[in-house]
Amino acid sequence: MMNKLEKIIKSTIGKINILSIVCGVIVVLGVVFLAVFGYSADATYDDVKTLTVRVNQYAYSQNIDTIETVCETEFDKLGLDYEYDMKGEMNGDESELVYVFDKSVNLSKAVTNLNATFAEETKADSGKVLAGARISVTAHNEIAPDKLPGQALLRTVIAGALFGVLACLYVTIRQKFTNGLTLITTMTVSAGLTCALTLITRMPITSSIVYVLFFNLLFTAVATMLTLNKVNAKQKEVEDIEAEELISSSLAIREVLLLSAGVLVALILIGAIATSVVRNFAVIALLGLVAGVFSALFFAPAFYLPIKRYVDKKAAQRARYDYKKGVKETDK
Repeated sequence: MMNKLEKIIKSTIGKINILSIVCGVIVVLGVVFLAVFGYSADATYDDVKTLTVRVNQYAYSQNIDTIETVCETEFDKLGLDYEYDMKGEMNGDESELVYVFDKSVNLSKAVTNLNATFAEETKADSGKVLAGARISVTAHNEIAPDKLPGQALLRTVIAGALFGVLACLYVTIRQKFTNGLTLITTMTVSAGLTCALTLITRMPITSSIVYVLFFNLLFTAVATMLTLNKVNAKQKEVEDIEAEELISSSLAIREVLLLSAGVLVALILIGAIATSVVRNFAVIALLGLVAGVFSALFFAPAFYLPIKRYVDKKAAQRARYDYKKGVKETDK
């Protein structure tokens, strides 16, 4: 099985035109799906119960930690475990803190106790931190949404671009320019494929995609570097090796597959035991894993070979020019 995979990968080395077309088709399909169907905003999960703490703006901004401590102390007393919480400022002089629980949890006692506790804590003459604050607690049955803030995606793109540039500079300084260029190009392709596959499979575009893009860039960088490190070591060992032989003998197929297998097991476990929100991350991350493996094993070697040949050709031309220039100066 490993030998067959190695033969397939080696047969694609240098065929950057074919692989570029494959990647381009997938990305174009993603764009078409986005244009025709729009992105999937159906980011709803299992029914849940929520406990909402409404607070006036001043108390929220000054004493949110105290309010959280009161709530979590009460949850501990009642043996309640919440799945996650959400904080948000609302219009006007009110903000809210929302705790999300499994739909089977009974929150009536928690609501009663918290309202009684906050009534004592907020009395004007209590002399306590929350004195004068307006706080109310309610519980609801609802569908938990997880929408993607536009600014979060923009920050992710900026951070991802910065990470890619820094990784490229590091590899270029420590190794070769061809290695750095291969790394950042492979990371860009992998991120594009991840987004395209997410759109094509109609996965909900939620805040999970932010974390998936970070995961995808990091995995692709590590997986690609496994091969590039071997290339760099081989170059130092054998200086006059041909470019195609260099990349063919440096493929880190076993290492990348072992890395991806470990990540795959982790994603399966997360998807099996985590909450529905995290499960969405695991599914989209699986698409990112597929894109990362493809980019590191197929695209990176295919891209590296023509770049390496071009750089070697230019180096040879400069060497011949310098040699001729040196001969003429000697003749003079």
